[in-house]
Amino acid sequence: MGTFIPLRMMQAVIKVLSLTCFILIFATCDKNENGTDYAAIIEGTYTGTVITGTSAVPGTTEIVRFTDTKADMHIAAGTHTLNIYGIRITSSGNDVYYLSYAIAGNTLDGNVEGNLLTYTLSSGTLDGTFTGLR
Repeated sequence: MGTFIPLRMMQAVIKVLSLTCFILIFATCDKNENGTDYAAIIEGTYTGTVITGTSAVPGTTEIVRFTDTKADMHIAAGTHTLNIYGIRITSSGNDVYYLSYAIAGNTLDGNVEGNLLTYTLSSGTLDGTFTGLR
């Protein structure tokens, strides 16, 4: 004698599987409609200076591609290090790429133009403005 699965249970399983597929498909979309891989264009290590208040220290920022429009940043300035994951990258189409990130009181706003990276960061670990070249 075979196993009997009630119709309502089968409908519930189908709904859960459908919802799971829907979430997986749309959660992986990065909404980059033109197909340009912005992160690949700007990824690399930038060497420069971090200015905090009246002091300046040497620093580096590594941008690592995560998706076409998101990247991770690994920042070293003086004795401080900071990793920021999921920075959004946008472009106006004129070879200038805008960086933005905000979560729980931490913000980053900046841009990459050619090989020049500039951003302002406000966080509990490191506050300042970075300017550097790749």
